[in-house]
Amino acid sequence: MTHRECGDCTVCCSVMAVTELRKASRRSCEHVGPEGCRIHPERPASCREFHCLWLRGAVAGDEALRPDALGVMFDYFVTRGTGEEHLIAFELWPGALDEPAARSLLEELARTHELRLSYRDGRWSSLASEPAP
Repeated sequence: MTHRECGDCTVCCSVMAVTELRKASRRSCEHVGPEGCRIHPERPASCREFHCLWLRGAVAGDEALRPDALGVMFDYFVTRGTGEEHLIAFELWPGALDEPAARSLLEELARTHELRLSYRDGRWSSLASEPAP
C-alpha cells in the first residue's frame, strides 16, 4: 500500500460537512488557516476518520493527482444498513472535471463503479459503470 500524507492539502476541510462543528458541505472550515488545520490535535472524529481516495492510495499516480493539484477530490463509502456503495467526485473549481487528467481518471473509475459527479456550481450528474461482459 502506498503511504501518502495530506501535506498542505486542506481540500476536505472545504468540501466535507462536519456535523460536530455544524459546518455545512462546500463551506470552508473556520479552523483552517495558512498552515492547515489550527485544531488538528483536537479535530472532531469525522475529520479524523475521513480519508479521500488519493490519501488511501486508491487513486494511482503522484502528487499531481492529489485533490488540491487535480481540482477533484474523490470519496468512496458504503451506507450502513443498506450496503449501498457511493463513489463521488467533488469538483473544486469550475471546469476541473473536464481537464484531461481528471477526465482520464473519471473514465478509469467509471469502468468499475457508478460515479457521482458533484460540480462546483451545485449540479450533480453520473457516469455509469460499464456492464460486465
